[in-house]
Amino acid sequence: LVHAENVIKRITGAEAAVVVNNNASAVILILSALANRRRVVIARSQLIEIGGGFRIPDVMKQSGAKLVEVGTTNKVHIADYERAIEEEPIKLIMLAHRSNFKIIGFTQEPTLNEIVRVSHTADVPVIDDLGSGTLLNTEDYGLIHERTVQESLAAGADVVCFSGDKLLGGPQAGIIVGR
Repeated sequence: LVHAENVIKRITGAEAAVVVNNNASAVILILSALANRRRVVIARSQLIEIGGGFRIPDVMKQSGAKLVEVGTTNKVHIADYERAIEEEPIKLIMLAHRSNFKIIGFTQEPTLNEIVRVSHTADVPVIDDLGSGTLLNTEDYGLIHERTVQESLAAGADVVCFSGDKLLGGPQAGIIVGR
């Protein structure tokens, strides 16, 4: 695993990396270690379910984290995050990639940069679950832009996780990178 860690750190620019069983276990591990019995903010628009019955609210409950929903399904404002931080002690802010669907129309969400600015001002770490993830600019291949692992880290996300098997091929794996 030391070799994998060194390669992942070199590719992503992260300070640290670890490989686990899958991305669901990466999320559970992160939340269990950093937010057990503590409040974690996530936008209602990101309370997702992906393959295998992986549901963010269920995973958060299993980890011991306390779910704090902000915004609405279609509109989330940076003020929603600010209010949640002001109202009660928050341990983490989590973002979850909508890997298998889109919300279109009358929608709005703050950028990762805006969320990081607000969270770090309050000394609250940001976790970015990128789902399948990407290490390359998808626009170079005629696809819509997806935030890369490197972009997430550069924007200030403290911990980023993604699915190693979906991104790199090979055996099932979840990858955690960050500070």
